[in-house]
Amino acid sequence: MRRIPYLLAFLLLVPSAFAQQPELKKTDPIKAALAKPRLLLLHGNYEEARTAYAGAILTDEKLAPSATIGIAETYRLEGNLSKALGTLNACKDVHPENPDLLAARAELLYGMGKWDDAEKDADAAIAKKDGQLLARYTKARILRDRGNTDEADKAFRWVVRYYTQRSNDDDDITDPEELLMVAYCGAENARWHNLSKQFNFILNEVLKDTLKFDKEFWPAEQLAGELLLEKYNRPDAMDAFDKALKINPKALEPLVGKAQAAMVKYDLKEAESLIEQALTRNAKHPGALRIKADLKVIAADYAGAEASLKAAKEMNPRDSQTLGRLAAAFYVQSKKAEYEAIVKEVSEFDSKPGVFHFELATVLDERKRYAEAEAHYKKAAELRPMLAGPRTSLGMLYLRMGREAEGRALLDAAFKADPFNVRVANTRKVLAHLDGYRVVQTEHYELKYDIGTDKILGEFIADYLEQTHAELKQQYGFEPQGKSLFEVFNSHEMFSGRTVGLPDLHTVGACTGRVVAIASPKAKGLSKPFNWGRVVRHELTHIFNLAQTDFQCPHWLTEGLATRNEKMNRAPAWDAILLERHTAGTLLNLDTIMLGFVRPKNADEWTLAYCQSLLYVQFAAKTYGEPCLGKMLNAYKRGLDTDAAIRAGCEVAKAEFEKGYTAFVNDIVKNIRGVQKKPREKELTYEELQKAVKESPDDLDLKARLAEQYVRRRENVDEAKKMIDEVWEKKPGHPIAALLRSRFLTDDGDTEAAIAALELGLKDSPGDERLKAAAIRLYQKTNDNAKLAPYLEEIVGYDPDDLDSRLRLAKIRTEAGKHAEAEWFARDALFIDVLNEEARKLLLDALRAQGKEAEAAKIEKRYAE
Repeated sequence: MRRIPYLLAFLLLVPSAFAQQPELKKTDPIKAALAKPRLLLLHGNYEEARTAYAGAILTDEKLAPSATIGIAETYRLEGNLSKALGTLNACKDVHPENPDLLAARAELLYGMGKWDDAEKDADAAIAKKDGQLLARYTKARILRDRGNTDEADKAFRWVVRYYTQRSNDDDDITDPEELLMVAYCGAENARWHNLSKQFNFILNEVLKDTLKFDKEFWPAEQLAGELLLEKYNRPDAMDAFDKALKINPKALEPLVGKAQAAMVKYDLKEAESLIEQALTRNAKHPGALRIKADLKVIAADYAGAEASLKAAKEMNPRDSQTLGRLAAAFYVQSKKAEYEAIVKEVSEFDSKPGVFHFELATVLDERKRYAEAEAHYKKAAELRPMLAGPRTSLGMLYLRMGREAEGRALLDAAFKADPFNVRVANTRKVLAHLDGYRVVQTEHYELKYDIGTDKILGEFIADYLEQTHAELKQQYGFEPQGKSLFEVFNSHEMFSGRTVGLPDLHTVGACTGRVVAIASPKAKGLSKPFNWGRVVRHELTHIFNLAQTDFQCPHWLTEGLATRNEKMNRAPAWDAILLERHTAGTLLNLDTIMLGFVRPKNADEWTLAYCQSLLYVQFAAKTYGEPCLGKMLNAYKRGLDTDAAIRAGCEVAKAEFEKGYTAFVNDIVKNIRGVQKKPREKELTYEELQKAVKESPDDLDLKARLAEQYVRRRENVDEAKKMIDEVWEKKPGHPIAALLRSRFLTDDGDTEAAIAALELGLKDSPGDERLKAAAIRLYQKTNDNAKLAPYLEEIVGYDPDDLDSRLRLAKIRTEAGKHAEAEWFARDALFIDVLNEEARKLLLDALRAQGKEAEAAKIEKRYAE
């Protein structure tokens, strides 16, 4: 099933100058004179702000440096960096020694990757004004990014100590822009020296003071959101970003922050929507372009990711977060020369490119290039040991690979350094929870489960793991080396935490590399039990496929193979979606199917992606033979793309493969139409139905639908009966009329006539699920097993979690003396509820009837212990 992607590396967005003012009190005349244009700027009224700033300059030339900084800021926020720089340059010619102007220009040049010029201006600003904090922060970042980490550390600390000294001198900083610089430098200092409490101080003291002095200063809310998201505190981060947007609806940074938060939750549709909004306002915003590239990577659109990252690189050719992602895009496309060129380029300006290697590792991790990702995480940690991200991500990688001891050690160290990281804290909580589980070693698996709640389940799973392993080994002619880890959780929250480090994963099973985690069918937090046997088959297929392809099996192929190994038929809901999308001409293909998994437009498209993946696998096996699938898996292991893999496996071009698949699906859809004669009817409200019947009194469908509404509402029931009689007289077998007529007859005690009505309806509409359900109830009531069994078999074929149907079929087969079939249905019932007494008895009876005394005794002993 779907693997949750990597969590994006935290990005501190470049802070804006926002009309950096001299170190003066609130009575500062320059600040007072520029209060109105500054407020316009903070609220996102950029054109009006420019006009107001220009007017202020005309009024008083002394305002020119500060007003020009504000004008340049409006251009920067709109993405026009050249215009912003030109504006500052023009003013610098007139005021060459103004420290605030120099600092603003330095910050802008730094964001454009022009470090030499930026450093020159920052040094000049500091020389003129020792407490020019924006200049000091810019200087510190340049030192950091060049790899001069010792000097950068001193530079960041200088700002923190300056803040403390001012406070000790009873001269607290009250300027919002200066406090923001203190917060940025303090956060960096806290990261480098594992000062977790300092993050709390920044959030609850420095940034709150900033907003106390200026409630409109949205960059303080922005930084708060970034710091909270860094700790995976998504809800509070979203709240901060929303507050920033409330002040400035045109601000892009909060949109990018919210998109990052959406990525953390794997809400890719929301992330894409937010990034589209941001790029509509500024098509060159580097942060937005990076997230757009991340979305492309998740969808395996590496060329698209490359294009977005190249656009971001044009804005800042020295941004390691952009370059790390770009190097990864080149790597996964096997563009060796381009990859090596990027590595060389980064090494020439950064002597300790830890951020670069961390970004590179993160993307490789997402693409399941685990060995390469591990190497780059280690390289990042070696180059920048003060960075927590590489070690934390390496710990999470080890957990996905089943290397829990190594992962635990790294995460314990990470938590000691930063106890506020929600994801690390959650994962450690899960590991501690697992310490109380029983560990069982089978030949190919290490199984963990809670003996207090799942003792019998665990013993059944241990047997089934080896049985399924043998089947998959025969199917693929391959088996993974070493033991894989299989963990069964008594709590859905713990299962989710094991998988993604967060509590709200909406599934019950997941494969994360060499580890399978599932929730117990009766786990706390689940609304109903599920068929764990189906989940075991599905997830072990992923283990095999990923191992066989060195983790390069594409999502559509492994999901298709895994879904096929569930051994279920397509559900009616799947057929309805397939028919609807086929009719609309919007089916997925091999170029778009990945988006159906990772960025579906709605729940139906996500279902369609699974359905079509299954159909692709079925088509390939039917048309080109079962061995073609193994050949395709081997091709992916060699690093071939889908076109080449299809040629290797099926000996046809991708276009021809797609053409044959289309014909295959067309035949399936024809069969669906043969069963579902009528398309989905447009939903009408009660009032709309009443009006429609008045306007078209001879329309039998409308009349039947209105009668059904009467019955549901328990009003006009006599009128409803008359309407149904009229419909039945003119169109015997009408599905709604058959359903309601059978209900009326049942109420009157005429069960035989009720069954006859349903059977006539099913003859006319064999795919009507409501008619089938009603017929099943009446066949059960009359114990008509001959007619009941086919319907129950159909349900069992597509609904893996229907316990009652399996129990009934096991009894029917037992009564008919078909004990092998009774055994199968009883076992499948235990896959849903291993403690079900009826299923256990039916299984034991079936085993003994077949002479399987040893197996029956083993199972009986299992329950007795």
